[in-house]
Amino acid sequence: MLDDDQDKSLARNQLFAIVLMTALVLVYFNYFAPKPQPRPPQQTSTPQAVDPNSNKKPADLLVAEAPESPATPAAAPSAWPNLPPVPEQTNPADDEITIKSGDLELVFTRIGARLKKANVLLHAKGEDQQLVPEPSSAQDVDAVYPFGLRFSDEHLRDELDRRRFDVASQTDSSVAFVLTLPGVAEIRKTFTFTDAAHVIDVKIEYKNLESSPRVLGMDQNPAYILNWGPNVDSEDLTKGVQQSLIWRLQGANDWIQTSKMTPAKDGTPHTERIPDPEWIGIKSAYFLVAFKPEFSPCIGYSIGDHERFRFGLAVPRSEVAPGASLASTAKVYIGPSEWSQLKEAWPTLETSHRFFQYPEFMNWFATLLLSVLNWFYGIIPNYGVAIILLTILVRTAMFPLTIKQMRSMKRMQLLAPEMEKIKEKCGDDPQELNKRMMEMYRERGVNPLGGCFPLLLQMPVFIALYRMLWSTFELRGAPFIWWIKDLSEPDKLFHFPFLAGIPFFGQYIQYLNVLPILCAVAMIVSTKLMPMSGPTQNPQQKAMMTIMPVFFSLICYSFASGLNLYILVSTVLGIAQNRLIRVSATDVPEKKAPKKKRHWYAAAQAKRRQALKELKKK
Repeated sequence: MLDDDQDKSLARNQLFAIVLMTALVLVYFNYFAPKPQPRPPQQTSTPQAVDPNSNKKPADLLVAEAPESPATPAAAPSAWPNLPPVPEQTNPADDEITIKSGDLELVFTRIGARLKKANVLLHAKGEDQQLVPEPSSAQDVDAVYPFGLRFSDEHLRDELDRRRFDVASQTDSSVAFVLTLPGVAEIRKTFTFTDAAHVIDVKIEYKNLESSPRVLGMDQNPAYILNWGPNVDSEDLTKGVQQSLIWRLQGANDWIQTSKMTPAKDGTPHTERIPDPEWIGIKSAYFLVAFKPEFSPCIGYSIGDHERFRFGLAVPRSEVAPGASLASTAKVYIGPSEWSQLKEAWPTLETSHRFFQYPEFMNWFATLLLSVLNWFYGIIPNYGVAIILLTILVRTAMFPLTIKQMRSMKRMQLLAPEMEKIKEKCGDDPQELNKRMMEMYRERGVNPLGGCFPLLLQMPVFIALYRMLWSTFELRGAPFIWWIKDLSEPDKLFHFPFLAGIPFFGQYIQYLNVLPILCAVAMIVSTKLMPMSGPTQNPQQKAMMTIMPVFFSLICYSFASGLNLYILVSTVLGIAQNRLIRVSATDVPEKKAPKKKRHWYAAAQAKRRQALKELKKK
């Protein structure tokens, strides 16, 4: 147990460590941690498919050119005869077709045979999540939905997305849509649930009904693109993990944050073309939509900006003989970024689940912590209890560093009287003071940073836990006890709506979050248990030791309750360890006499004389 003669050296070192840790956390959050991605504003115009060769600015990129009159169907392009007119919709719900599995509920519209709603069923893991953004238009013919087809032919483009398909067949787990252009083509879309959770098979067939071959695409322009657009509405864009376009190519993953999808200097939209990707997808903090092509060659495709974009798979230029069909199949994952389910979907998809893009060690370490957390959850099915057990494990692993830290701080505090004497002798000469201080440290074998270095080693653990606990899907909607219903959100015991209007701070202080307050109390208690009864005690430093925990807790006020639970438990365990660790005065090394340096020639002569003496004795 700590002795009563401890002075302010212990407090000074602890203060320095807390300030340094806080500074590192602030630097990480402000310069290295991804900033929350803003929610897309409501579209003021109707989005539509895009031309990869278009020179439109991003603001006009997905804007459709509406027909002159809703009651007057657009004329069919002459190069595509028998293209049916754009239908009128009196009630869009009449065109909806629904299929459902245990994990997904998919609502299609016959207009374009596209996906209107993708409801991810999460059961006990939180509220269900709808991943298709709400369209700005009430009419399906003017809306952008996933699984649209974008043809390179300038006379067709995305006109099929505006036509009504017939339902060729439907079961509980599958639906097939067909659109026939008499004497020209038959386009069929089939959507089928697979045995893997959250995975569907999408098959596109183009059958040539003409008497001559039909060429789809030209040179580098693909035949058509099966795409997802205009965004992925996962409602978790404020979790500290930005939405990213991610793909796997030649055994390695690559990515770009959608916030960095900025137009070129000439105004052309940001475009990604990936030849023969293994898969391509959009990932947010908790959810993933990914396409895996079952055909080759294939081109992964993305175009747009962070608010509105399309991504998907492009079928290369093809020539379809009379009576022949061009078919392409893809697996599509629509679900949570949960490691076990990603692994079940198809091999390597689980590699999309990363907490850190770099360095690799931090991602590996955060993933290891998640594995341990899930292991504890398998024993006691409560993630709050699992976090407590994980905290105990981390504290136990860090115990040797804690002992080293305490011993170093004890040595420093017992050297305080000598330090004060040196200060009195040196007066206002900082250079002489520093010189004598370093000499004293060398003589006594003390490292002045010995108390801080173990704390710095713990920073990667804190940062890894921060990212893991803040954005892991397993904690989404996971309850703990009483008022803590979601460990991925602040605990929010009470709500004060009248505080929401306060500028800058209202959105944070409108809720009473108990865990950060308890963290501040625990940190203050931890500092108060460190005696500061030395003759050189500084009241300002004592005040700082109280202010810093409060300041740190304010930073953590809006953190996920799972992370604040870890900080609270870790602080309480730290208090217990500090009370149990006994450091005696005998731990302080005796004063070492400085070694006198001798010239190399004198040392050699002394060695020679010693050797001669030993020869004479023999």
